[in-house]
Amino acid sequence: MGYRPAQRSGTGPLYWSTYGYEVQFNRIIPEAEWIANVDWVDANFKSYGYKILCTDGWIDSTQEVTRHGYIVKHDDSWTHGWAWWAEQLSRKGMQLGVYYNPLWVTRSAIDDPSVTVVGRPHIRVADIVNPNDPFDGTHQLYWVDVTRDGAEDYVKGYVSYFRELGAAMLRIDFLGWYEIGYDQSEGTVCMAHGHEAYATALRWMREAAGDMLLSLVLPNLFNHAAVERAYGDMIRIDNDVAQGGWFSISEGRQTWQPIWSQWNSPFMGFTGFSDVSGRGQVALDGDPTIISSFSTDDERRSAINLFIMAGAPIAIGDRYDTIGTNASFFQNKEVLALRETGLVGKPIYANGHLFDYDPTSRDPERWVGQLPDSSWVVGLFNRAGSLAPVTRSVNFANVLGLHSAAQVRDLWAHEDLGSMTSWKVVLGPYASSLVKVTPTARTHYEAEVGAWFGTARFDNLFDGYEGFGYVTGLDTPGAGVTVCVSVPTAGRYRFDCSVANATGSLASVTVVSSDPETGDTHGTGRLSVPTMSSWSSWQTVGVTLPLAAGDNLITVQRSLSDVGSVNVDHLALVGG
Repeated sequence: MGYRPAQRSGTGPLYWSTYGYEVQFNRIIPEAEWIANVDWVDANFKSYGYKILCTDGWIDSTQEVTRHGYIVKHDDSWTHGWAWWAEQLSRKGMQLGVYYNPLWVTRSAIDDPSVTVVGRPHIRVADIVNPNDPFDGTHQLYWVDVTRDGAEDYVKGYVSYFRELGAAMLRIDFLGWYEIGYDQSEGTVCMAHGHEAYATALRWMREAAGDMLLSLVLPNLFNHAAVERAYGDMIRIDNDVAQGGWFSISEGRQTWQPIWSQWNSPFMGFTGFSDVSGRGQVALDGDPTIISSFSTDDERRSAINLFIMAGAPIAIGDRYDTIGTNASFFQNKEVLALRETGLVGKPIYANGHLFDYDPTSRDPERWVGQLPDSSWVVGLFNRAGSLAPVTRSVNFANVLGLHSAAQVRDLWAHEDLGSMTSWKVVLGPYASSLVKVTPTARTHYEAEVGAWFGTARFDNLFDGYEGFGYVTGLDTPGAGVTVCVSVPTAGRYRFDCSVANATGSLASVTVVSSDPETGDTHGTGRLSVPTMSSWSSWQTVGVTLPLAAGDNLITVQRSLSDVGSVNVDHLALVGG
């Protein structure tokens, strides 16, 4: 498949972050406060899947370093360092996440001539920075110059240092500053190192990261995040959450801008980048969730529902002494179970335009996603604060491609609502609805809610398809779409694929079944699709593939040996 181990689920991790403390007090978290929260997370959230505890910013003053210039702890005042805490968390069944940028060099490392680049004893760490290139006005951190001899060793060594001490995730901040030297609010902030240097640095980090998650923060995401998608596991798609509340999740600037942050809020960022998320692709990061910052329970449910539908990481920004009675919003087992299935939904698309070009092309308030058993999840939202309620709905035939009634379950009320052909709900201010829709028998898997890669993209220009669209753009090698299919037993299974070809000659695509945990291929097949007179003439073409018991990734892709172009509507598992 070619994707990285950290991306196979398609969803981001569940974790706790020090961000809530540090943004509130504008200083680094004391170790005693960290310890109290470690114990709190262990007792209240670990069993729900929140197993990573991650530090955050305010780290400029941390200056104690190894002989190769790598910081040894979150803050110099802490008694224990990264290695000690990684071991302690491991003993508790949890993992350490570290906030740091491997492109940073501390003032202390620069001033000490004995601090040398790892593996290059004759190169001082001071030699890989420019003296006029500080990170910010404090002059406590400087940027690495990737053109200097030893820079690659230093950056890769930094990533390896955190990975080898046991960190599960590295949150790498201020990437946009390094690339263009400019901030949306502050103007020019530092030297611009350029896109080529930025891409080189990310490539080095990826090569050293192994299975450690790379979380890319404050990236410009140029060319629809092409570089970040190639090298990161998670990408921030919106502004900082700051003090939290509904404003941070939905309000403020609603338009796109070409640099960080392209979208201001998670609602808009998740919608705008929904075409690049999913199984084997990058996870969209909306920053921590401070659940106690919201004014109502409806707002709190909506925040969780949005992040669940987008497959985004959920980072608890609250603390043991601030969360109050709101812990349960992070503990809904039925909702969290969706993440375990790898759910990464999509907003309902109106056309194939990019969201930054056409803000009507996708609906941020109506999301759908499909699970490996072919059931669906529907998330409906009311972003408006007006007192007048609004009605949101999804027709199962038109949107999900279901032509018979299906069972609907409310995942917050934990209540079966009966057999329906659509879901309609009246929502008050900032309210939402999250339901599971289960057909009476296994149905087909819709390509338009799968994971698209390469030049594959959504369209609905031609008619005759099921659901709200199909996937096109499979005319370039490396383009494809992936869905996840579960089966009870291993064996050979037939898929009837609804496809279209009007190129004027025979077209083909390759179909691959693979293991979502290892990426190993189970088997391959090929769809040979005769040409028809119109792209609206959909055909059913079968392929048989070996599947393992449990979840399997099914990918329809254009390989080097394929010809022509094929549009893909859905895959139906025959007799499964």
